[in-house]
Amino acid sequence: MTEEIIFKDIEKCSNCGFCKINCPTFKLLMNEVIGPRGRINLAKKNITDEVFYKCNICRACNEKCPSGIDIDEIMIQVRHLLVKKKKETEGNKVMIKNVREFGNPFGKIKKGEKPAELYCC
Repeated sequence: MTEEIIFKDIEKCSNCGFCKINCPTFKLLMNEVIGPRGRINLAKKNITDEVFYKCNICRACNEKCPSGIDIDEIMIQVRHLLVKKKKETEGNKVMIKNVREFGNPFGKIKKGEKPAELYCC
């Protein structure tokens, strides 16, 4: 997906807020900027910020979107832009390193043990 397509999809957003009904991040933090509608509004203004790493990419926001926007796909594309701009969180760097090295986001895990640190997005 190119930046042009992202922009087109973003413009489909009517700002209704149905996307945040299912969003676990919004439900937990109750912060409009961190919810799907808030992130879409930031992306519309070409504001790329680490708040895009707060999304779980769980697709729950897509379920209620009456415009049929793939919001999670937009979040992924914005994250690609953030990586290009060298705007990554430390947790994201560790997670990517672990996935590449161990095939999971938690690093080396002994069978039957819990990971020492849990990383998400």
